Amino acid sequence: MTLRRRLAAAITTLLVVTALAFAGVALSQRAYLIVQLDERLTTLSGDGRALLAVASRADAGNDAAAGLLTDVYIGVLRANGTLVTVLAPTAEPGLVPVLLGNERDAGTVTRSVAGGGERVRMIEAPLVGGRYAVVALSMATVEAASRRLLFALGLAWLAVAAAAGLVAYWVDRLGLRPIARLTAAAEQVTASGGRAPVQVQAADPDTEAGRLGSAFNAMVVTTAAGQEELRRFVADASHELRTPLTTLRGYSSLYAAGGLASEGQVADAMGRINAEASRMARIVDDLLDLTALTDRTALEVARLDLGVVVEELAADLRVRDPDRTVTVERSGATTVLADPDRIRQALTALVANAVKYSPQGSPIVLGAAQLGSGVRAWVSDRGRGIASEELPRVFDRFYRVRSASAGGGAAASTPKGSGLGLAIVAAIVSAHRGRYGVDSVLGQGSTFWLELSSSGATEIAST
Repeated sequence: MTLRRRLAAAITTLLVVTALAFAGVALSQRAYLIVQLDERLTTLSGDGRALLAVASRADAGNDAAAGLLTDVYIGVLRANGTLVTVLAPTAEPGLVPVLLGNERDAGTVTRSVAGGGERVRMIEAPLVGGRYAVVALSMATVEAASRRLLFALGLAWLAVAAAAGLVAYWVDRLGLRPIARLTAAAEQVTASGGRAPVQVQAADPDTEAGRLGSAFNAMVVTTAAGQEELRRFVADASHELRTPLTTLRGYSSLYAAGGLASEGQVADAMGRINAEASRMARIVDDLLDLTALTDRTALEVARLDLGVVVEELAADLRVRDPDRTVTVERSGATTVLADPDRIRQALTALVANAVKYSPQGSPIVLGAAQLGSGVRAWVSDRGRGIASEELPRVFDRFYRVRSASAGGGAAASTPKGSGLGLAIVAAIVSAHRGRYGVDSVLGQGSTFWLELSSSGATEIAST
């Protein structure tokens, strides 16, 4: 059963129970008033002869007797069944109850009035000679009181129904309708496999349904972006792995066909196979790295001086490439809270990228400096630079800058690698809630940088 049907059932049940309760109150009040009439009738009919005597005096004009019986009907039912009125109520002198013949020894009963729609409560008391005294009281006051109570209870029930209707409308508009729209949108997202960025109409943000809708919209956008990134990633990874797999298949087929006749050819083929297998291993390792970096809790945060890290990396580069001028720039406090291994990995990747895309022997500058509440580290080269239209994509997975392979020289050759180095840098910095980027001018070189915020690092350490 839907929530809307449950709400309708609950309100209907509430109104029915309220109506039954009000009906019970009205019936109880009517019964109470009738009991009062019956008690008075029983008292009046206790001595029939005395009652007739008082009635006769009242009918003869005795004011004292008349004052006691102003609303009472008293008559005598003769043995032949004729009803003779002895005293009628002052306000209704023509009131005569209609007898059905079964009133004897029946106690108080309700009867109609001759010639009208009014009713009375009456009782018959035995007299001598087979006669009976008939005593009756009009039920007009009881009926009037019951009608007034029913009218008041009816108004109260309508007020309850109106309040319940307003509550139902409010719950439906602020709760059930947004949830219904959210359900339909979720079904649409499911039907599209998460590819459709379906959005729901935003409800009141101060309500749970409104916050749920906003969270759903954000989740759908994130999921759609993740699905698109995953599809692009799978396509890129498949493309990158296809080349080494083709090479391995080609050499194995060539060997099986007897195309590798000499030991030199076999050795060369084995060397190529080993190189392609190593390349595939690097791609797989980098993919595992990227997967691991999606879990921020895997970071082992500690105090780290980025200035010391860039100096160590500069010293390593001077040993590996003694013909290259390597400079270190430091300023301010450069200590942050971060995962030392991951940050070294990111900066090492930036240094390797600078070496790969700059001419042999060209200078490289490594730096670290305090920048506001954080620290920026950077690696600058004097390579060919990157075109402005390619800058937004340099940190994408498997993306290689086209301008780097143009022209001649060391920088013009197509660099080898997995194509995931800068993507891993981006993932590492993002896992630390930091920032990264590149500034580049064609023909002058590039500066890749990363920034770690002290507050962001503290948040990482507390999670």
